[in-house]
Amino acid sequence: MTEPRSSDVERELNSCLKALQDRFAAAWQGREKEALISLVRVLDQVAAASLWKLDAHDEASSPKARMGSAFARMGAGAALRPFLSAVRDMPGGVPWGPSWLKAQQYSYSYLHVCGELTFLRRMAALERYGLASSERQGPGCFRIETAGSVPELAMMAATRALRERLTESDERAHSDAEWTRIHARMARYVDTPDGWFIRYDNDWEIVSIYRDAAWQFGRSFLEAEALPDDVVIGDRRFGEWKHACEQALGRVLAHMNFARLLQKKVPAINLSDVLTIFATRDDVRSVWEEAGIPRTRIPATMRALTLEIDGLDDWDNAFETPTPFHVDLGRDFVLLPCFGALTNPYFALFRHLRQSYRADWDRGVDRREEVFRADLARLFAEPRFVVPPRGFRLSRSDGTLLTDIDAIIIDRECGSVALVQLKWHDIFGLSLSERESRRRNIAKASEWTAKVAEWVGGRSSQEVLRRLRIDAPASDRPPLLYVIARYTARFSGDEGQDTRASWLGWPEVQNAMADAFVASDPLALIPEQVMNHQKRYESPVLEDVAFRFPGLEVNLRMRVSH
Repeated sequence: MTEPRSSDVERELNSCLKALQDRFAAAWQGREKEALISLVRVLDQVAAASLWKLDAHDEASSPKARMGSAFARMGAGAALRPFLSAVRDMPGGVPWGPSWLKAQQYSYSYLHVCGELTFLRRMAALERYGLASSERQGPGCFRIETAGSVPELAMMAATRALRERLTESDERAHSDAEWTRIHARMARYVDTPDGWFIRYDNDWEIVSIYRDAAWQFGRSFLEAEALPDDVVIGDRRFGEWKHACEQALGRVLAHMNFARLLQKKVPAINLSDVLTIFATRDDVRSVWEEAGIPRTRIPATMRALTLEIDGLDDWDNAFETPTPFHVDLGRDFVLLPCFGALTNPYFALFRHLRQSYRADWDRGVDRREEVFRADLARLFAEPRFVVPPRGFRLSRSDGTLLTDIDAIIIDRECGSVALVQLKWHDIFGLSLSERESRRRNIAKASEWTAKVAEWVGGRSSQEVLRRLRIDAPASDRPPLLYVIARYTARFSGDEGQDTRASWLGWPEVQNAMADAFVASDPLALIPEQVMNHQKRYESPVLEDVAFRFPGLEVNLRMRVSH
């Protein structure tokens, strides 16, 4: 498919961003390593403030104020680009010293504006997919209006609610008393050698508790369930790759708390100076070798986890904040940031695995259906429900294959039956091209719906089970048709989904099952509950936000839900 041409506003935004990068690069000419350190320090402080909930805004704040730190993070790739280009293979040491306040303020402002421009570039790119419109309002002045995203907002809210319940019920969480004891020991271990930097000792109990914390933290990221843990990717199981990420994340979380404890101990300490640290490439290789990565695999693994100029286009094209464990600082050194691991501890490595071991990855993807069906059986559990442990083939009258049914849910209590197609694809984040790919793939379920509806005809649920040789009681009502996507099932701007099926995201199904409203007939009432929840995000409210840059003004009109 031919890629649509960039719009006028996209070209102006790209030109404005390039001019901003050039101005900032000129201001730091000859001190590119210092610029890179300053920018990463700001990104780490922003990420830490978000984790520690120090950047909260009142709901009455303006949209731009509420998105302040988000803009800074979103601008990371664009802001770092000129300096990653300059330091590639640069010899020499690390110009390490205390932060200079004006330099930090300048770096934050630059990151923030890069983030605003990146955000607007994504809003403008929505027009290619029919989700926005733009127009020129005058010289250097544009207007972008985005369509609503009600189904996707509802799905994101359902996912957040599910994560909160998961966190509350986590049996591996440590008690407050245990954390108090650990933090007291960490405070004794940490000190400053010179009044502005950090040093500390460690012990196995601290390492262990922060690995547990990393495991808990990682559970909130959808990549953690990308494949079954026992799938072999390259030379190890997927669960072992995750464990390597969690070891690295555990080190980041522990370091951040050592830094915070040092500041409590020595209030003059600037967190910007101690959150970001650096290391030699040789030392980093040794750490990954200790984590169990075979020596022959370490160069490729480090490339995957290091933000360098060569890999920056992938992040930029997806409008994503890069998620590195290391940032290139020349031939011999790397920075060890916090912001990448906190943004997503798995994404960079998993993208590397998917690209480098495609055949292994695809074989692992084939296992997702059985995992999904097992999850379905746990949610719709015996003795009330029956979920057969396999899928079923539907045949035409001449015996040829019509389609498959991935799962069947039978409610013994009220006789309802649901015939289910399961959809589980890699998540798409902020990438519009990947979002479009997932939307097109989910849309194919309309063909499945039509075929199954034709096969069912006027049969009752009892007759359908009999035809499939399933011995279970069922009602005289027709079976329900479900399309259940692991993530997003309904997309904004997609009007072509066959309404004979209910299109449901897996978190939405899980949340609906927790509602007493559905208890009398869950299979019939879950779709109603999901759509009732979605209505909370339907609103005619419009927000107008003005963005002004040198020689360019963009007025953004967004449909928002309150």
